[in-house]
Amino acid sequence: MATSGTVAFNMTNAEIIDEAFERCGVDPSSLTVRHLKSALRSMNLLFADWANKGVKLWAVEQEELVLTAGDADFPAPAGTVAILEAVLRRSGADTPVIEISRQEWLDIPRKDTQGRVDRFYLERTLTPTVHLWPVPENSTDRLIYNRMRQLEDFAAIADNPDAPARWLDALNSGLAAKLAVKFSPERLPTLQALANTAFLDAKMEERERADTVIRGSYRRGRGR
Repeated sequence: MATSGTVAFNMTNAEIIDEAFERCGVDPSSLTVRHLKSALRSMNLLFADWANKGVKLWAVEQEELVLTAGDADFPAPAGTVAILEAVLRRSGADTPVIEISRQEWLDIPRKDTQGRVDRFYLERTLTPTVHLWPVPENSTDRLIYNRMRQLEDFAAIADNPDAPARWLDALNSGLAAKLAVKFSPERLPTLQALANTAFLDAKMEERERADTVIRGSYRRGRGR
């Protein structure tokens, strides 16, 4: 038996919306503009919720910033949810820069001390700011860091979602559950259970494949 020989399956937002409404028992041919706006809003809420539920590997991006002597603060790129790892690169050599908590940042007695940067505090305000310590002592060091960004908005039904194929069932299931709250409450228990299972399956797969290595250093911070 021949197979397709392709691995290109994807879905547009319109197809995801159709699938979710079908699971709710709503015929896609009966959808109105109101239905579509409601679905796009629910999809954005679903992605906002996913940002609170662990690292999404496809949304991890590496950034590089040339530091400026005496300048300890910089705004994180738009949509930054978390900074996962960071190093300081000087003369081609990288040294770890660890994340500290709000309390640890507050406890630093002299925040204007200059030197080689070895820690940072991500202030998670509406516009996140990164505070470095010690304050950069030159304008040649570079900060290399991996950040997890927000997933891109659902803006048009013709677009594709900002998610890989391995997450499509979780996306369809999650949207169906959210739509059931509004359009098919009698199906909500079943659809919510399916959504929970699909999300957990996808989350279990969303992990690094390398072996875990226990090193001698200790980092205090949030769990992942």
